[in-house]
Amino acid sequence: MRVAPLPGFFVIKASDLVTDMSHFFAQYKQIKPYLQTSTPPPDGKEYRQSKEDRARLDRLYECILWNGDKYYGPAVLLHIYRWMVDSRDEAKEWRLADVNDQTKLWRCKTIGNCTFVCPKGLAPSKAIAQIKQSVVAGKVVTD
Repeated sequence: MRVAPLPGFFVIKASDLVTDMSHFFAQYKQIKPYLQTSTPPPDGKEYRQSKEDRARLDRLYECILWNGDKYYGPAVLLHIYRWMVDSRDEAKEWRLADVNDQTKLWRCKTIGNCTFVCPKGLAPSKAIAQIKQSVVAGKVVTD
């Protein structure tokens, strides 16, 4: 068995296979990975969603990390899609506009290697395809 870092991660301590995650976390911060809404909660306390809406979010954030130079990579793109389909989030248009860039979204060639190596059986390539369809359609497209 050979143990190695994921592609694009720079090893900073080889004896322990410690990798530099700073670039990934900088990209992750850039996508604003939190609920964005200007509408107050109906009950004044919390934003609720149906069980069906919540079920759509399952398997949309447990993804492998990627550390490309400017390309967001499958983990960040999967997280973007997770927030795009969250029924409570009101920043869908911003998210579509932000990701619509040659180096963020369109650099993915939809080969599917990310899905192949994903350790949890997720399908980031499917989410990336949904984001691409959403950008073209000008609105969030789901299954």
